[in-house]
Amino acid sequence: MDYDKSQKIKSQSETPQGPLSREHIYDLVWEEPMLRVAEQLGVSSSYMARVCTELRIPRPPRGYWAQLEFGKAPARPSLPASRVGDITEWSPGDFIGTTERSAQKQVRATEISREQPDEKGAVTRKARSASAPEIEKIHPLLVGIKPLFLKTRNSDSGVLRPYKRLMPDILSSKEALDTAIAFADRLFRALTKQGHRVAIAPTSVQMRRTDVDLREVPRKNHYQQASWNPERPTVVYISEVPIGLTLFEMTEQIEMLYVGDSKYIPVRDLAPNQQRKISDPRYWTTKKDLASGRFCLQAYCTSWRVNWVKRWTEVKPGQLSSLVSTIVSELESAGPELAMKLETARIQAEEDHRRREEEQRLRREAESQALRAKQRQQSRQELLTAISAWDEAQRIEAYFAEVERSAASLNDEERRQLLERLSDARKLVGPLDPLKLLLHWKAPPEM
Repeated sequence: MDYDKSQKIKSQSETPQGPLSREHIYDLVWEEPMLRVAEQLGVSSSYMARVCTELRIPRPPRGYWAQLEFGKAPARPSLPASRVGDITEWSPGDFIGTTERSAQKQVRATEISREQPDEKGAVTRKARSASAPEIEKIHPLLVGIKPLFLKTRNSDSGVLRPYKRLMPDILSSKEALDTAIAFADRLFRALTKQGHRVAIAPTSVQMRRTDVDLREVPRKNHYQQASWNPERPTVVYISEVPIGLTLFEMTEQIEMLYVGDSKYIPVRDLAPNQQRKISDPRYWTTKKDLASGRFCLQAYCTSWRVNWVKRWTEVKPGQLSSLVSTIVSELESAGPELAMKLETARIQAEEDHRRREEEQRLRREAESQALRAKQRQQSRQELLTAISAWDEAQRIEAYFAEVERSAASLNDEERRQLLERLSDARKLVGPLDPLKLLLHWKAPPEM
């Protein structure tokens, strides 16, 4: 489609409402310059470019619109098919993440590491440096995450509680962070090699994260500082079934010696000349949960309908690395099993939904019948009241008429007094019009 400079920018009132599909955004960015598309959607052009990157939408190259004006623009590339777990729609204001951007940075870093200027200043390929393999190997989810984990809150156990939450689901102490990232990288790449995508769950799909208890031996009714949890689960897609993954460093109960100034030292780390402090009344010992250096990998179903959790736990530090192939095989075996459980749960959920709707229909029908019966009873009562009022009015009017007739036999003075009292009595009783009661009465359908 040729770009027309005279095309008007859509007003803010015409900003699309609701989520936009990848296909829609793809059409937008190839029909108008990015700046105009961004203005239309109420975001910056750089953020719009980031949205395209994360949704894997190709963008016009630099100079495209000028080339298009002279009919020399390159052909529009096709929109790649979405992968399982990809973000497939976006609304202005939604958080988009940086997963794809991190992957592209990794590729660029790899390419740069393979190039060097020759004697004439030209850039040529070179043999891979010692660091190049590491750049190539690291999984996109793990690119540059270490510094983000180290920006952390205080932690009672030593397990980091970083401020940033849109990161892989890894809980580790500072001392074991490199080990955790290395294992996660090895596991993620092993799963990817088998054709299973590892990613942070997209915002367009509701997934739950199963809680973790960092303690090797969980204890009830015992205070534990809240651990860090990611904004969205980290999942691996096995046969399109998302399985959540949490790698966490376990804590163990350690005897600690209080040495003053709110400081504690593990008793096991005391030097021989410090052992005497244990018996000193100025000091005391207590037990605290501290990072153990041993990890546990927890896999779980991300659906609320299926309760499935599997753990691989280290007895000695480093054992998980030797279990990567076993973990991958067991996750692959769990995929079809979870698919069946999810399908069964979906059918059960639909049956439960139909049952609830039927129960609600019956309840509404019973409430409607009860209301109609109540209205009928109320209408009948009001009608009987109107009839009783008619009888009462007739009786009162007959009484007043009889008094007026009887007054004719009295002398003038007595008749005058009687008629005055009769007038006062009529005013006190008020108008007697039972027909108005019937006119204001409502039949059951009118209520």
